[in-house]
Amino acid sequence: MKRLLAVFALAVAPVLCLSQDIRVRVEAVHLLERGNAVTTPLKLPDLERVDSFRVYGPDQAVKEGTFSRVVIQKTGRRDETTFGDYHVVDVSVDRGGARVQTQVQAPAEVMTLLRVTPIYHVSFNDEDVIRAITNRELNGQPARCIEFDTVAGQKSHDNEICVDAATGAIVLEKLNEERIEYRDFFPFAGALVPGRIDYSSSAASSMEIQQSMTVLTDPTPNVLAAPPNARTYSRGCKVFRRAFGQSMPQPKPGNGGNESDVVVRGMIYPDGRIHDAVVQSSERPELNAEALDIIHQWMFTPAMCDAQPAISEASFTLRFQGR
Repeated sequence: MKRLLAVFALAVAPVLCLSQDIRVRVEAVHLLERGNAVTTPLKLPDLERVDSFRVYGPDQAVKEGTFSRVVIQKTGRRDETTFGDYHVVDVSVDRGGARVQTQVQAPAEVMTLLRVTPIYHVSFNDEDVIRAITNRELNGQPARCIEFDTVAGQKSHDNEICVDAATGAIVLEKLNEERIEYRDFFPFAGALVPGRIDYSSSAASSMEIQQSMTVLTDPTPNVLAAPPNARTYSRGCKVFRRAFGQSMPQPKPGNGGNESDVVVRGMIYPDGRIHDAVVQSSERPELNAEALDIIHQWMFTPAMCDAQPAISEASFTLRFQGR
């Protein structure tokens, strides 16, 4: 299973692959391709998108946030995000832009919001093992549900993707630790867009998202103006060379039989160190502090933008074996 831009790492034994019914797999691929197609706009107009979201933490605390995006096609885009103490306004025009923000790194909840909205598109790869396609009812509507196995290293997950039986739209994605439900669809630019998204994960906070998209008919003249006190930047490089790891120690293994991952996101600075590190997801929150301590020991050659050292963002997985 892979996202259209981001890949789920899978390793499936050949005996599992041979156990598939090819007719079931063909139907599963068709259902998912149709689900991706009917939820992908044909041609986006000038638009305004607004997401209001509520995050439910493990201590039952509730935090609210908003994300808005204004797009003027072939001209530029303005994004604004507010979540707790985090606030960022990002305006991009052509190959440049301007940004003002309260901190360098976006909270993990904001990164999850941006990843699962407006909808999270995935596709099967050759190693996914389709077990069955069943008929179910979700939110009072008939659905077709694809059940499949995901095996990564020593871990195995029972995953599921459901599409609406009538429209074909994706209504449920159960992928590893995550569960994403889409409902209240509305038509926009030749596609069906979910108006509500419910997200939960065993490794992160749960979230409720209300999403709207409207055609922008009369944008204000200064919608793409640089915010006051903004930092300007150049978007993109003619020649880019990514950062390469030099020293990336993993946690010391224990004697148990469990294996747990902590995913950390951070910025690789020209000094080769990871700065502004935050935990993106964690299967064992009690290991988060140790993971951050270890990640600050990692060293890289910096990314290069047009032969000049540059800051780059990346996610890093720390695997705790036997802990």
